[in-house]
Amino acid sequence: MIPILLFFIFFHPGRVNLAELSVPANTDTIYSEDIASVLCHVAGLPLSMPVIELGGGASLSISFDDLRSGSHRYKYEVIHTDMNWNKDELDEYDYIDGFNRSEIRTYAYSTNRNLDYTHYRFELPNNDLRLKISGNFLLHVYEELRKGQRIYLFTRRIMVVEPKVKVNTIFVRPTDGLKYRSHQEIDFEISVKGFPVYNSRQEITCTVMQNGRWSTAVTGLKQNRDKPELLVFDFIDKVSFPAGKEFRFFDIRSLEFRTRFVKKITENANEIIVTLNDDKVRDLFNFLDDQDANGRYIIENQDRPDPRLSSEYVWVDFTLKSPEFFDQQVYLMGAFTDWQCKSPFLLKYDDQSRAYLGSALLKQGYYNYGYVVAGKGGDCSASPIDG
Repeated sequence: MIPILLFFIFFHPGRVNLAELSVPANTDTIYSEDIASVLCHVAGLPLSMPVIELGGGASLSISFDDLRSGSHRYKYEVIHTDMNWNKDELDEYDYIDGFNRSEIRTYAYSTNRNLDYTHYRFELPNNDLRLKISGNFLLHVYEELRKGQRIYLFTRRIMVVEPKVKVNTIFVRPTDGLKYRSHQEIDFEISVKGFPVYNSRQEITCTVMQNGRWSTAVTGLKQNRDKPELLVFDFIDKVSFPAGKEFRFFDIRSLEFRTRFVKKITENANEIIVTLNDDKVRDLFNFLDDQDANGRYIIENQDRPDPRLSSEYVWVDFTLKSPEFFDQQVYLMGAFTDWQCKSPFLLKYDDQSRAYLGSALLKQGYYNYGYVVAGKGGDCSASPIDG
């Protein structure tokens, strides 16, 4: 069974100053093709979501590579947002203790053999910036060319929580008979005993995510029933997710030997190419329980020390044996694509091999991935390929 993560947002509605929203997208987004391997997770837990407890002692680790090499004066800022990830009415001194827009001072040059890059990293909170309240925050990393002129590198959603209530979850069979064997449905209750709630239908809104994916999250959930000291969320075919298969994976932590699902490793003068085994459409295959990383990836190098700097960037070749999906496009999907259908991860159909082909430039590590089909409306679905 694919794990499902719940995240609950407690809020008091506030006004949004639209004049101050001259910021980039409020979703996890990379804006520059030169920025790669962006990781944002709890320090020491590379597969975790960027969620920490207020005053809990944990920190978030943020790292990325600049493929232009050299050094640049990159900065970061943290913005408190409402439940829809739009900047709220709070002033910075209401949620920050210290200094916002500090420079990223920790960086180092790569020691690998091929593509040069510069590795940057920092943690939040730190000596310059501490968070005073819980909530949703947008992290923007950017280069300031001159005062008032920025080039944004990427945005990440981060969350600071306070465990004030208890959540009881119930996995149920989908109420829609057509989804009985293909989807997972969840009901849940929130125990608010001892927590001051005056109008729960206005003050409390819930979001449910599958494997931490914002792109498929069910948002704006309000309780639909009451029990003594319990808020009940019991819907019909509303909090339902496609179950799918386990994620596909490949392991390129070592380039000295082939691992499972790696067909060939080719090293040329200026690049390394990893060719994976051909993938097949699995929509009619039975589900097989196998351990995966819920679509995420880890940067690691078993050949040389300090994987952050010594790991190679390699071209990974993908082949999906499949009939052509007419008027639709097929993309690679996973945490390394920000769970988005992006042009660098678009596969092209080859009539001669009767397969979708594509390549992605990735840093050494362990990767989960899947394939999705995108229609003209932009909706992506893994069901036609993975069931």
